Amino acid sequence: MAVVAIVAILALLATYSVRKYIASSKTTEAVEMIGNIKAAQETYKDETFAYLPVSPDLTSSSSFSPANPLPGRQKMNFSGWPQLGVNSSGPVLFVYACTAGATGTAPSSPGSDITIGNWPATVPGPWYVVKAKADLRGDGIFTVFVAPSFSGDMYSANNN
Repeated sequence: MAVVAIVAILALLATYSVRKYIASSKTTEAVEMIGNIKAAQETYKDETFAYLPVSPDLTSSSSFSPANPLPGRQKMNFSGWPQLGVNSSGPVLFVYACTAGATGTAPSSPGSDITIGNWPATVPGPWYVVKAKADLRGDGIFTVFVAPSFSGDMYSANNN
């Protein structure tokens, strides 16, 4: 009986560990794509002295690419943003948005699905904000990543 209990506990721990590992591997896509978008924005700025707003905002579903009705539950081909030179090597789970603005304007709000303390009202130079989101658990709660140009940080919510 004790052996059965120990085996059951070990199986439970293994299941939890495997699920956590799978979730972590899925979020790697978002981190990599955000890095690619940030690099492309910096290259674009070097050539044009401004960042490219490829999305109107970071909150409406129509602002995100690809147009995936079930981000995190199905993979979609991401044709990228050709004007920015961003593309993916294969289908993606997350959907992406990227807004930009000029010096002295208010950076786009990251939305109500992520809380970031001390979000600035204005920034001293041109800016961009990249956002990725997906419902990885299928429970309606989105895993969200946000990376602004005016901070070296990447913020995340519900990333577990």
